[in-house]
Amino acid sequence: MSPTDAARLHDRPRAVPEPALRPAAEPGSGVEISIWSRLYFDGKALVLRSRGFFGGRRERRYPLSGPRGISRAVLVFPDAETAARERRAGEVWLLDASGRPVARLLPFQWIPAGGIWVNFEESVRRSGIAALFKAAGIPVERTTRDRADAPRVPWWQELTLLLSPGPALPLWYQALRIALGAAWFLAFTVLLFSEASLPRLMLLAAVIAFLSPVARLTVRRVSALRNRSAARLDPPPLVEVSPCPGPPEDDAAVPTRRFVSRAVLRVFPGELSVVDPYGADVRRALSGPAGAVALVRMTGPDGRPVGAELRYASGVRAPIGAWADWFAGPGGEAAWHRFRRAVPLPCEERKVSAVALSSSPTRSPGAAFPQPRAKEARHAALFPRSIGTLNSTCFMIFSSGFSLWWAPVVRLESAAAAWSSVLLGLAGLLLQFAPWCWHHLRSRLHFERPVSWQDRSRRPGSRPHPEPPSTSPTARKARTR
Repeated sequence: MSPTDAARLHDRPRAVPEPALRPAAEPGSGVEISIWSRLYFDGKALVLRSRGFFGGRRERRYPLSGPRGISRAVLVFPDAETAARERRAGEVWLLDASGRPVARLLPFQWIPAGGIWVNFEESVRRSGIAALFKAAGIPVERTTRDRADAPRVPWWQELTLLLSPGPALPLWYQALRIALGAAWFLAFTVLLFSEASLPRLMLLAAVIAFLSPVARLTVRRVSALRNRSAARLDPPPLVEVSPCPGPPEDDAAVPTRRFVSRAVLRVFPGELSVVDPYGADVRRALSGPAGAVALVRMTGPDGRPVGAELRYASGVRAPIGAWADWFAGPGGEAAWHRFRRAVPLPCEERKVSAVALSSSPTRSPGAAFPQPRAKEARHAALFPRSIGTLNSTCFMIFSSGFSLWWAPVVRLESAAAAWSSVLLGLAGLLLQFAPWCWHHLRSRLHFERPVSWQDRSRRPGSRPHPEPPSTSPTARKARTR
């Protein structure tokens, strides 16, 4: 039986059985993936919840029985040279009883944070893939890419077999941008090397150049709406904690308004959500075979708290945040006690030496902390770039500028086409520079300003920390209203 799809499953419950794989956290449009995408075992099949081509939420089932059911898993290790050159090398293949590939996994896509810093074997363990296969009863074998028993299929089949949480930017947007870029380049080439003015072709190029920034603004708006929609799939958090930064220290990054207003810790049933100042939502399991086993408060050589982390049975430690950023200010102690009561794990104390503190263990990948430089913070807060990265933006600017530059060439033959090209070029440049200017001005003038400790100490109640919501029927009815 082939995998089955079920699109737009709005009515399904959010909870999934543990162990479940959670995707790598990304800001912007990737927030929906952190909330929705999961890979888990429901007792009969592996179930993949992911984002589809048009951004819709979907589920795919991969049965463990039948002629095309998953029979075993193969860990394909990279050779030493590839592993040294590319840390993300290595993949996991799922095969049926006859040895035909059913699906493949890239472990780094399923590590909530810090996946690029670990090798392949460690990524299989940290992502929860090993625990998932053990729970599903899938036997695991090992091989290397250069051995004859390594699975081999054409590259296009590799893409169709990939169990991915979904693209950060919808694939329809990527396909549209590529199609518009190819059409504009063709029109540009004909106009540049043709002796005729071709006003209609010039108008077509101007329209295409205008549609590119329109598509980018559209996907940003759609992503914001879908992120809100995905957030409504979550149950109400048991507790929600905002940063309570303490007095500024000479050797630490100063908390900014962006960090104080946007970073948040949320405890859901069986899951911890750590949202950084740029919107990336790191989800960590608090139950199940691959979940954390303890909440740890770290203390320095002087006995003062320095940070909080999660400890796993394997010995891996996942940082949550620095104490100075989250719990050292007014109301911070009460916020810590609420947070500790909501996390369904035993709380431990761990002393950290001065040598360990020098490497900033509380500000590692996966923790929520302010960036030390405003320039880096502005870059991290940008909406995710398209497949062409910075070159895509430069190409959009050049294409809109070409509409202005070439308009006088066609003005004598068609004034209407010339003026239309000028207006479309100006509108395209405005749609590109206005959001960029707004982002940088708001960051420089507001978000990246350091938090005033004097104001916060005088107004300890300026950032209220809500108590865990009541679960009584009356309270639920009030929240619904």
